Amino acid sequence: MNTDEITDRVSEFLSQQKYSEAINYLQNILEQEPENKQAAALLEQIETILRYNNRDYFASTNLDMDPWLE
Repeated sequence: MNTDEITDRVSEFLSQQKYSEAINYLQNILEQEPENKQAAALLEQIETILRYNNRDYFASTNLDMDPWLE
């Protein structure tokens, strides 16, 4: 698949905040083309962003630990 098509489609999903659809789209590409490095990198970026967005910083009672250094 063309890298510009992938980037445009994922950007469209992200602008609409359709993160799960972006992840599913990239996973489908990786099933068809496991060697597609761009799709793998975009998938990793989105998953990292979502992991940090969904983190509850106040759930831990360890206030001395910096959550960004994990």
